[in-house]
Amino acid sequence: MNEAPVRNRAVYGEILGRDAVPRLVPAWKDLCARAAEDNVYYSPQYVRALLDHVETDKHVTFAVVWDQDRLIAMLPVGAVRFALPLVRPARAWQTKFTFNCMPLLDKFQSAEAADALVRVLATISQGEWIIPRVNTKGEACRAMISALACRGAPWDFVEHIQRAALEPGDTFDYHMKTHVAAKRRNDLGRNQRRLEKLGKVEYKTHCGGKGLNRSVEAFLEIEAAGWKGRRRTALASDEKTRQFALEAFTEREGSSICRADVLTLDDVPIAVSLITFAGRTGFTVKCTYDEAYRSYGAGLLLEVEVIRSFLSEKWADRLDAATSEPHVIESLWPGRIEVAHLVFSLAQRAPNLRLGTVKIAYEVERELKARAKGYHEKLRRTSQVSRSRS
Repeated sequence: MNEAPVRNRAVYGEILGRDAVPRLVPAWKDLCARAAEDNVYYSPQYVRALLDHVETDKHVTFAVVWDQDRLIAMLPVGAVRFALPLVRPARAWQTKFTFNCMPLLDKFQSAEAADALVRVLATISQGEWIIPRVNTKGEACRAMISALACRGAPWDFVEHIQRAALEPGDTFDYHMKTHVAAKRRNDLGRNQRRLEKLGKVEYKTHCGGKGLNRSVEAFLEIEAAGWKGRRRTALASDEKTRQFALEAFTEREGSSICRADVLTLDDVPIAVSLITFAGRTGFTVKCTYDEAYRSYGAGLLLEVEVIRSFLSEKWADRLDAATSEPHVIESLWPGRIEVAHLVFSLAQRAPNLRLGTVKIAYEVERELKARAKGYHEKLRRTSQVSRSRS
């Protein structure tokens, strides 16, 4: 453990290794309850599940800021990545299961926490930084930008996307009539009636205990039986990711950060949605449906029931779609969150030039990845056509 030279009254920062996580948890949970911006992806249960089962051999450190014995800022940091020659930006820690990398900042002293955190980051790398997938209009993001501006550090956003969100206020009927196209509403009603002809259709919710644990197991089973299982990308396709899901989503030590919404047919789950919570924000991290009921729109029927429950019971202040790509939920949720990568330079010499180079490197990297993805998708479709003809 190396203490960073950040001192201001009783406020100080330090850099902790992953071995410090167990003793950090109590203060970490307390910070999550006071966070200026909810972020379940940097909550203790979610992070520990990733470290224990998915990121077991990855280099991860934690930049933290304390006010006496109270944690007021935290950002997990990953290994420095190569982009272009002489350009090696540091990054907030991100995995393929992480869709928000905004630091946790104490809402009661977010400006002071952000300023101290930036100074801690400078002890890790006095160069360029990338914090992926941040809410550009969020309070935590604004605090970080303000701290950078006070330091004279240049910053910018790259790769803007619009992520679907849902907030309470409307009644369910008003929401459906106002925000969901008439054709979609008619299709949903027709599919509901068709499904009910097959047996007893029920909507169930579990927030803890055996019911939640069984629902997570049902999710893993249904997802593995579908197209993700065939592509070997389902959580249950690999024992490491399966164990991550069980630890992240089921009840642990008498508490849970997850809610499972389940659509059943004759008491058998045919669609499952998993929503994880940080504070009063729900993140719809995973959903799946039995492909045997694809023509009945089982997944969408479940999403409609989640909307009904959310608007009538107000069990969260906002739902975040937690996606990095367009999603069908956008046709049901009217709200949008602007999400982008925050990039900045802490270099003492030519920071604007260096930041510009990083942005160019990032765009080149993104273009290469897009081309590779398109190429592999083309190969996959060609392979499917060949198998269907043989």
